[in-house]
Amino acid sequence: MAKTARNAFDPYLERLVRERDTSSARIRAKLDHHYMWCFCELCWRPTEYSTILEAPAVIKRLAGGNAKAVPLTDAIRSAAQTKADDVVARYEQALAGKFGRFGAARMWGAYYDAFEMRGDQSVSGFRDRVERIMLYREWARHGELLGSNRLPGQSDGVAKPSKLYCEAHNPRRGDDARRAYQRDRRFAGKYEELIEQIWRKGINSAVLPSWDIEAHADVRREAYRQLQALKAPRAPISMIDDLLAQGMKQTEIARKLDVSRQAVSAAIKRRAQKRATR
Repeated sequence: MAKTARNAFDPYLERLVRERDTSSARIRAKLDHHYMWCFCELCWRPTEYSTILEAPAVIKRLAGGNAKAVPLTDAIRSAAQTKADDVVARYEQALAGKFGRFGAARMWGAYYDAFEMRGDQSVSGFRDRVERIMLYREWARHGELLGSNRLPGQSDGVAKPSKLYCEAHNPRRGDDARRAYQRDRRFAGKYEELIEQIWRKGINSAVLPSWDIEAHADVRREAYRQLQALKAPRAPISMIDDLLAQGMKQTEIARKLDVSRQAVSAAIKRRAQKRATR
């Protein structure tokens, strides 16, 4: 087990906290992967951890380890926009050849992000990237840019953001998330199998760019959709009726038919609706 530590801003306590995580080999392997580190293990959504990385805070240190957040004002936004406009104007000139054969390539290399830009070398794509960078740079001039240790709106005492699951699948986030975790965790192996099948088919047909993070999200979303379809009960309604007549509960029926309890419940509701319309 390896221990890592970092400073983070706690917006609830308004102070810096020293976060020390015990990272297992499983988590380290996930974070080292170029694409998978940001996805929930049970669906296509971003993990809680990747969500807070997209929402940094600028703070000013105070005495006694306290800190206060620096607000993102209109003046900061305006100054950042002016700088971004200057960089984009220079990029347009570089594309026209004003700064030599490799002028545009050098600017592209200075601001390029493979995950965010996905090969888009257009002026509009370059602007989107530069505006975000300049906003953070200008904001950071007024303090210290740090990550947060909470998701937006979280109060004191809640579990730290998960590196493995999204809010919808983190069992520590409440009853709904715990049920979603229990419902999908048992099919995690099948989910990964579906992901591999979709990638194999997409790569063979040259329709899925493996370097595009959006393609990874689309594959996981489609695999999740297919998984939900597979989880629907295939047994005839009469078989469910027979098992109910034997006094078996929905959980027992689901286990016997190798489907989820929610799927059995949905089948029973559909049967009731069909009978009601007769």
